[in-house]
Amino acid sequence: MTQLKTHPSAALPRPQGRGTRVSVATYLERLDAPIDWRRAVALHRRLLAGDLSVLRDAARTESDNGPAAMVLVLGVLAASLGAWLWLVIESRGAVVGDSALRVVLLGSLASLVAWGLWTVLTWRALGVVFQVKVELRALARTMAVAGGFFVWQFFMIAGPAGFAVGLVTTLAALLLAILAVRAAAPDADDRAAVISVGMGFAIYASALSMLADLAGVGSGIFVHALG
Repeated sequence: MTQLKTHPSAALPRPQGRGTRVSVATYLERLDAPIDWRRAVALHRRLLAGDLSVLRDAARTESDNGPAAMVLVLGVLAASLGAWLWLVIESRGAVVGDSALRVVLLGSLASLVAWGLWTVLTWRALGVVFQVKVELRALARTMAVAGGFFVWQFFMIAGPAGFAVGLVTTLAALLLAILAVRAAAPDADDRAAVISVGMGFAIYASALSMLADLAGVGSGIFVHALG
């Protein structure tokens, strides 16, 4: 009787790391994993308190994917809500329902998509232009935490100072994005970080500005460009 021998390598676990394929089931398990809301609150609180080491911690902690995303979503929603309230106040209540759809809902979705483009273009610029290798998820985590600073755009409701609040907050978020690149990619020097973030931000700002002017959809500071 012939016996089949199992090759020794078949019993060995497959290596997991960069360049290896992860099964669909593994991805689904990660998506189904509950978000640590306390961690998200802690990350956001540290950012708003000026603790910039939170960017480095987010870059190193893979389990912060969900919490970092929630920090970004909270920042974008707060910015959209502030922009919508500014519109309502400026119009003395003339636009409520329609502006809520175009600013709070569609504007928030557009901002998140534009942020994704900003992050990916920054990552590509680092790799292609400056030959700096950085894991996309690590960069996304730090950029997402930095995006949580947009929460201050809620105070665009401050009447005549609304545009100034939006502008200062946007510039601060841009500077935080540069620090986020340095945290996720220690090999990137100041020049690489500034240029790569600037390239991504140019597309981010252009896309949201044109969308606000042409389609009447926008949030945050871009609500001032609504056509």
